[in-house]
Amino acid sequence: MERLSSGEFFGLTSQKLETGGLILTDTVYTHDYVDWHYHENAYFTFILTGNVIEGNKKGKVNLSAGSLLFHNVQESHYNIKPPGETRGMHLEVQSHWIKEMCPDVELKEGSCEVTCARTKILFYRLLRESKMGDDLSSLGVQSLVMEAIQPQFSRSKESGFRPPWVNKAGEFLHDNYISPPTLKEIAAVAGVHPVHLSRAFTKYFGCTIAEYIRLLKVERAFSLLSTKGNSLSTIAHCCGFADQSHMIRCFRAFSGHTPVFFRQLFKI
Repeated sequence: MERLSSGEFFGLTSQKLETGGLILTDTVYTHDYVDWHYHENAYFTFILTGNVIEGNKKGKVNLSAGSLLFHNVQESHYNIKPPGETRGMHLEVQSHWIKEMCPDVELKEGSCEVTCARTKILFYRLLRESKMGDDLSSLGVQSLVMEAIQPQFSRSKESGFRPPWVNKAGEFLHDNYISPPTLKEIAAVAGVHPVHLSRAFTKYFGCTIAEYIRLLKVERAFSLLSTKGNSLSTIAHCCGFADQSHMIRCFRAFSGHTPVFFRQLFKI
């Protein structure tokens, strides 16, 4: 079984940025099939355009634009690329960086798909920062990575207890953000009183319910930007925004830039 060293991926790598134990690569996948292999470092794969199928010990997972996958160190897998261009950004995290920056965490075993909308938007911002190419890029990358990956590690010194209603509310909003439910409907599904839901939601999600719904809309819009032929007005409609202007305002609020700015990044 082949072992890939730091910064090495199958395909055509157009950019590699290394900074203090973090390695970012921007790669176009050129192989229709990649046999079983593993990587030297733990890393994240973020699909920017296209599709890829990854197989591992647990089975297969279909990844499309906007999908984010975490691989623990030396986790073996294989890849199948459907027809069309597929491009991915990889974030490798070397062991010495983890020990220095996150000494009280343990990496999750195996491979797992990351579904958190906030984390995915941070990875889009990470792509933007990696393209800045100035003397602040390393600082920007380090800061964004710290913010993005902390929730993905299981802490060994903290219980991390989350009441069952938290996941119920989150899943319900994930399934219904295009036509948002009322506060009473969310509370009924979660099994808690609307007052408790309103007060406690920010503690577990880091924002209000309304802000979280906007976040889900923006994350979905990001994934549609890379598809050719999708106009901004079409994307806004598909994601449940009032109109294109509403989507642009939300984009700026969560990412700091407009949809057009990020659409250009996908073409670089």
